[in-house]
Amino acid sequence: MRILIINSPLFRENNELYDEDSLPPIGLALIATNLRNNGHCVELVDSVADKLTIEQIKTKILIFDPDFLCINIFSTNYLIVKDLLESLECRTNIVIGGLSTLDLYEKIFCWKTQNKIDVIHGDGEFIINDLVTNKLRENPRFAIEKRRFFVVDKESSYFANDISNELLDRSFFKNEPTKHIFGFTEANIITSRGCIYNCSFCAAASSLNKQFSIREKSEESIIKEVLHLKALYPGLQSIRVLDDLFLKNQGTIEKAINVFSTFGLKWRTMAHVQTFKGVDLKTLEKLKHSGCTELFIGIESGSPKILKQIHKTSDIDLIKLNLTNLFRVGISVKAYFIFGFPSENEEDFKMTYDLASYLKEESVKHGVQFRTSVFQFRPYHGTELYHKIISDKEQVDKLVTTEPNEKLSELVGRIQFNFHSGNLSDEDINTVHKYIYLTSNLTPLKIYENNYPNEIDKRNSIMSKL
Repeated sequence: MRILIINSPLFRENNELYDEDSLPPIGLALIATNLRNNGHCVELVDSVADKLTIEQIKTKILIFDPDFLCINIFSTNYLIVKDLLESLECRTNIVIGGLSTLDLYEKIFCWKTQNKIDVIHGDGEFIINDLVTNKLRENPRFAIEKRRFFVVDKESSYFANDISNELLDRSFFKNEPTKHIFGFTEANIITSRGCIYNCSFCAAASSLNKQFSIREKSEESIIKEVLHLKALYPGLQSIRVLDDLFLKNQGTIEKAINVFSTFGLKWRTMAHVQTFKGVDLKTLEKLKHSGCTELFIGIESGSPKILKQIHKTSDIDLIKLNLTNLFRVGISVKAYFIFGFPSENEEDFKMTYDLASYLKEESVKHGVQFRTSVFQFRPYHGTELYHKIISDKEQVDKLVTTEPNEKLSELVGRIQFNFHSGNLSDEDINTVHKYIYLTSNLTPLKIYENNYPNEIDKRNSIMSKL
């Protein structure tokens, strides 16, 4: 079989100013690897890394002429994927995957195309070969003419119970090793699936995924993978662990220390604000000495009211203590903040900005970086907040299709991952954007001096208008 796998685009047109990290699509590459190992002709097109337009993707599809076309979908690009697949001029079998498919599959089934569509929710790497060879061992969860919906959870024979020994052909990646804007080269790994926390804005929340168990790779398999990367990419300087949440608690901290202490590499990953609760400075120093240079932490808000609403700790002092302890041992932090939650007002915005400002000052005291990544709230399909919003008539009336937020991108002066689904807060949109800009502006300007030389002028110009 000829199979084309597409990492779906974020934008309709080529956006040269988009400057978020372009990360290799490891999940899609696992699927591609399994298909290739079963003798199929497989190509993976990374629309994000290559900044492809819809028309360019359509051309690639026509040239490749696939028997099967596999593509992922998200809340942020639903309409783009829909328009792409509805406009196809070739006959092929379409396979769609992604976390949002549980809420989207009924809409997908209504798309105007004569092509057959299979939607897979859950693990895709093992079911895919039986699907393309028409040897499925399980029936779909739901089916109508030319449309099938499969759920691969822990009750399915296609569920990946052991992820330690999965094969990954990295030749599918065009953007690895990544050259980071700070100058170092970095490769990426995934060591676990699932999250133990229950954030109401996240589709990976534990309460929504009880049918999918948390799975972790063994220490031995992670070490083997990193050694392989060092051999594959001479001069490699850093590893980024792309798990939903790698550092979950003290046990995973100890695991990370054991794994990375022998490599002499830097490494970065996601952590939770509560990961470090009760963890002493001696352990954090070991974490730093293992090569941990930066952690990505979703703080989201400084308002106890909003933090309770989204199921995160409302103990602001704990957040301050945990991050300050990281700063003390020399670990930098990239913190994520969200403005515009339902019922959020300017008082809540100000508390978030004040918390971010405090953390920035603490990072300066200890000589480490504190970067902010700031977004306007958008309700992703399948999340707890999404379901609450669509059950509220007043909020539904304010909800629009998720689309690129050009106004916000212009405000912050850079094309980041800015999308919106309307303003669901209690304040006007200009107030929401003002606090997004102010919090974004806490990232030290010196970070951009060599890579984005016009950033300082842009920020000063925008600041004067606020």
